[in-house]
Amino acid sequence: MRTLPLINAPHTLFLLLLITVITGCQHIGINESNSLFIGRYSEYMQGNIPEQYADLKNPYPASTENIVDGKRLYQAQCQMCHGESGQGDGLAGKQLLPRPANLSLTRRLPVTTDSFLFWTLSEGGQSLGTAMPAFTNRLSDEEMWQIIRYINTGFSPAQGVSI
Repeated sequence: MRTLPLINAPHTLFLLLLITVITGCQHIGINESNSLFIGRYSEYMQGNIPEQYADLKNPYPASTENIVDGKRLYQAQCQMCHGESGQGDGLAGKQLLPRPANLSLTRRLPVTTDSFLFWTLSEGGQSLGTAMPAFTNRLSDEEMWQIIRYINTGFSPAQGVSI
């Protein structure tokens, strides 16, 4: 495990708490104490990210091809729970407790880095008591990075990129 100085900064924690209070917990997928959001973000902010994920950066460029492939993969693997626009309101997600994270909001938080998202996709939420599946044996690293590229576009085409 590593300590991430920027993530542990008091201003980052304050920002996260302020956003949670302003938006309301339900809007970011927090409605249970064991929510994937609470569990994984808490671990990440304390620097408890497994070493193999700690310094990862997306090696795939934000190209039309990667974003289009990421959208296709998101629709096939994630949309049923996280919803079309990532709000945690997919048909299957509405039946889950805790509810899936609102990715359209949480992707904008300072702790939602490439390494955090890759860790989340790879290991899922079983260790945190959520229904989020682990994708490490279901998708290739490239496919997971493409999904992350698509999520980081805000579930819409990136500037100058049409999907």
